[in-house]
Amino acid sequence: MIFFGKSLGIKVYSREIAWVGAAQAAAFLGGLATVKTAAVNLGPSEYGKLSAALAIIGIAQICLYGPIAQTATRFLSFAAARNMLRSYEVSLVKLVFVATAIIGLLWALTFTLHLDSWLPLPAAALCVYIVVSGFQMVAVAVCNAGRKRKIVALVQVAEAVVRPTLIFFILKLSVVTAYHALLAYALSSFLLVILIASLWSSAALPLLDVPTSADRSITAGRLTFNMVAFALPFVLFGLLGTVGSHGERLLLASWATWSEVGSYALMSQLVMAPNLLFTGVVNQFYFPLVFQHDPDGTGTIVRSFRVYLFLSVLGIVVITATAATFGDFIIPIFSSKLFLGHEHLLWFLGISAGLFCIGQQLVLPGLRMNKPEIYMPAKFIHSASLLAFSFFLLPRWGVDGMGVASLLASAAYVCAVLLANTWLKRRTNLAVSSE
Repeated sequence: MIFFGKSLGIKVYSREIAWVGAAQAAAFLGGLATVKTAAVNLGPSEYGKLSAALAIIGIAQICLYGPIAQTATRFLSFAAARNMLRSYEVSLVKLVFVATAIIGLLWALTFTLHLDSWLPLPAAALCVYIVVSGFQMVAVAVCNAGRKRKIVALVQVAEAVVRPTLIFFILKLSVVTAYHALLAYALSSFLLVILIASLWSSAALPLLDVPTSADRSITAGRLTFNMVAFALPFVLFGLLGTVGSHGERLLLASWATWSEVGSYALMSQLVMAPNLLFTGVVNQFYFPLVFQHDPDGTGTIVRSFRVYLFLSVLGIVVITATAATFGDFIIPIFSSKLFLGHEHLLWFLGISAGLFCIGQQLVLPGLRMNKPEIYMPAKFIHSASLLAFSFFLLPRWGVDGMGVASLLASAAYVCAVLLANTWLKRRTNLAVSSE
């Protein structure tokens, strides 16, 4: 194990785990409260439109701001080890500016070509939420990479309270539509960005116990280049994994009613939320420690990585079994009885969500070695599998076919990631033996 040294005691890690747990618990409860508020007030049909809009937004985030957040997490310790935190911040701002400019161009293209009729909600509203939520995503990633756990927890608690509250009041005081619900999402993210900005100076403080690197060949320009080179594979991941990450609701919308899309989206969120809570706690604690104590990615993490995966698998199994067994009771609690009818799909969706989260964790070896590109085939396989399975299963089985397709695609994704790690291990061993 490469960490848990003398400089940081168990008490420090225990406090960090507590803050990370509090942050993820707040995100989990806030997410459920948001789902409950939106589902009850909108009903299955309008909730289906909102879910499709959020799927489009999620695709844009994964392709643009998600890669920047990953880069922010990976390179903070790298820059701190070389006393280049200022250059790190400048490089990060450049990446965010480029992503925002791309969103602006996409909106202009949509407006010019009159493509709004193809979208579940107006393009302007979608683009605004993409940008403000993207700012929020990157800022939280920087705070978490710097192990500013209290700040992350504060932001997550604020989001858990602000977002469902705004949805409730905006829908009560205006027209009950998916469009007005999305405006509440955008406004809540805007307020959270302001909160994070007010705490930015504290979040940007140097890390604790970052080992100084002897490599001084990295200049400010080189750091920017390295960050861009690291982010680009994740952009390709997003493009290759578009269908696999958020495509289920969009594919389903072509074969089912908005009401069925809403029910399917609700069940997906109910099984994904606890999985993300659990794996988020583990990841937020484990990833920054790995990157901080081995910023160059030259050490080994065999023992700690096995413990990390074992705990993740155990937690996911418990979550899936619980959610699927008590689905008849859980769905009305977090929405209404109007969403019942396909609760048997929770078994398929729960296992699918768990496998996907495990696949996301298995990419750590490649991230440590700055080789995220080795997982591109896995992302493509995930999307291609989902598209192929849904093509054959949706016309015959409808919503049920989408659930089966989701499970099969997630299983294919995990297998592909494992194959990529096997290839990476063999190549690393060959490189070491040749030396």
